[in-house]
Amino acid sequence: MTFRPMPILTALSALSLVILLMLGTWQYQRYSEKMAAPVEEVIEEVAERLIVDINRDHPGNAQQVYGFADSEPIWRRYAPGTLSATGEAVLVMVEATGGAQPVPVAISTLPESTTYEGILARKQASGSAFSANDAPENDQWYALSPQRIWSNLGLEGDPRVAEPIIMTVRNAADLTQSRLTPNPYAYSKPLDPLPPERHFGYALTWWGMALGLIGVYVALHRARGRLKF
Repeated sequence: MTFRPMPILTALSALSLVILLMLGTWQYQRYSEKMAAPVEEVIEEVAERLIVDINRDHPGNAQQVYGFADSEPIWRRYAPGTLSATGEAVLVMVEATGGAQPVPVAISTLPESTTYEGILARKQASGSAFSANDAPENDQWYALSPQRIWSNLGLEGDPRVAEPIIMTVRNAADLTQSRLTPNPYAYSKPLDPLPPERHFGYALTWWGMALGLIGVYVALHRARGRLKF
């Protein structure tokens, strides 16, 4: 066999191959971790029955926060409200819409009140270095920042946040269609919305790309006469 590798192509291919294999291994490790994890994680917060009156006299729009549920992008809708039991003002998550684009809605059009089993907590601003920039002028957020959202509504204070443990997700194209799904953002430690099978599929994708890269590398060298058997 005669093999005369092209130096630059070989170096770039080797680097890409290492990266693809590492990504595939990482996704397979995530798959293995989730498959081995307990069915129910220990959660510190305790859900309670919350009855919240929506402040429908507020002239603004519901504040929408980007996230994921059931492996789908969603926009969670938040509005100012009052706990029926205590009269405390809270930022309440009313519902969500599915899809990459938010569907604006005036607070005045939301239901007068919402009742659900939920978590009432004083949440800290959450986000990551990879989150997109918030757009308060459009009532759109890529990280839940209760104080900033509250201020954007023209209100003062540091509100607690009411989150349902089971949320309603409406179809963005047809708001009359909806589904109920666990809310991965109800607790202080967000639940991972990706099922184990997704990580296994991603691992196969990365490894498949690595095999494809090897095939292209070999085929190119054979076509150039640099690999002969």
